[in-house]
Amino acid sequence: MSNTAEELNYKTKNILLEHPADWYVQKDTFDAVSESIEPIVEFYKNSGTEERNSTTLDKIIQEPLKDVYTVPFFSEKFCDILLDEIKNLEAFYGFEPNPEEDELRQIPEITFQDNCPEIFQSLFHTIYTIGNPIFLNIWNRHVNGGGIQIANYNLKDKKQGAWHHDASADISMVVPLNTGKYKGGGTEFLKRGTVEPLPTGHALIFPSFTHMHRGLAVESGDRYLLVFWLKCIEE
Repeated sequence: MSNTAEELNYKTKNILLEHPADWYVQKDTFDAVSESIEPIVEFYKNSGTEERNSTTLDKIIQEPLKDVYTVPFFSEKFCDILLDEIKNLEAFYGFEPNPEEDELRQIPEITFQDNCPEIFQSLFHTIYTIGNPIFLNIWNRHVNGGGIQIANYNLKDKKQGAWHHDASADISMVVPLNTGKYKGGGTEFLKRGTVEPLPTGHALIFPSFTHMHRGLAVESGDRYLLVFWLKCIEE
């Protein structure tokens, strides 16, 4: 088969997604991590026996609800390219609910570790280099394992989630990929409040087991979310 411009474009995008780089991350956050890493690491190393100095990350991490945080994370360009790849995965694999979950809590999903391990490894590299400084800045904890999936809320398959904990993880991170292309959505936390849909690429971060939550109803369109279920595994 001859390489058409479309095929070459697709292969180029795949190569970009499989090789993590600075452009994955929003510049302000990348710079804040670079400036903050030294005091974060020093505080971690001294086991909290000394005061932690204020960091640049403190200025960009927001706390809209108690122990629920938001931070600009992935760049819009990265989200656009990833979303394009998701459309291809959707055509090839299709979104399927997790049969291990009860029906009320099943959301159509595609798991990267099972269906696209190269992108899974690339995304986890970004978690190690950018996510972990953020988690250390918030809780003085870091992650070294977990799963990544794409979830799709829509009127046809699943417009709203039921109340649940992400019981298999320690830290949950949810990143919208196409805010503004659907109506409705957002995340409600039981007895805490609601976070409206964040801008594309911004991460919603919270402790997995202690924060019961649900995805709010989508009124039209497809709401694509990049979901990280992250584990703080003792080494």
